[in-house]
Amino acid sequence: MTRSELATQPARKNRHYGPAVGEPPPWLDPRRWGSLIGVAGGIVFIGSYSPAVGAAVAVVAWVIGAALALTALFWHYVRPMALGHLDQPRPIALAIYGACVVGELALIAIGSRLLTAAGHSEVRPALIAAVVGLHFIPFAWVFGERMFFWLGGALTVQGSMGLVAGLSGVWHAAEVVAVAAGLTMLAIIAAYARGAFRPPSTVRLEH
Repeated sequence: MTRSELATQPARKNRHYGPAVGEPPPWLDPRRWGSLIGVAGGIVFIGSYSPAVGAAVAVVAWVIGAALALTALFWHYVRPMALGHLDQPRPIALAIYGACVVGELALIAIGSRLLTAAGHSEVRPALIAAVVGLHFIPFAWVFGERMFFWLGGALTVQGSMGLVAGLSGVWHAAEVVAVAAGLTMLAIIAAYARGAFRPPSTVRLEH
């Protein structure tokens, strides 16, 4: 049966993903493995900065973060949902990916030095959130995944707001924003794993 014929058939219950729509097995899908990096990043944000905003907030953040991380893993690997056809990355994709990662590290290092020199090293967590978000945005074009646009945009806005608030003297604004960025990252990845960003035409097939 051709892909066009499959696309015209109504989706049945318990259909999730399949090679017939151009998806590799879950354990070999680079999008699912790539999501694990984001899950780890979200956990790092929560673990690194939640203690500064109080024990109660830290506990709540950890509970929500753990639930979102487990949700992402469940929909990626236990009951995998269709993510859409996996397109072959353009030859320049890896080069742009590498450039974005190097640029991310350079911006964090340079920005941190400037903040320290200005006596505002306390807002560094917000800087990191903004730069991490910024480096995700080009991936939406490079890998053809619109999830990166929403992920990158959300973190960039949150981080920028934290920088402004922190530099304005709001106590622990940077840490609060960094924790929120971690939760946002986990929430968007969990939604992605559930299939929220897959193309409308994607057929869900039994594995």
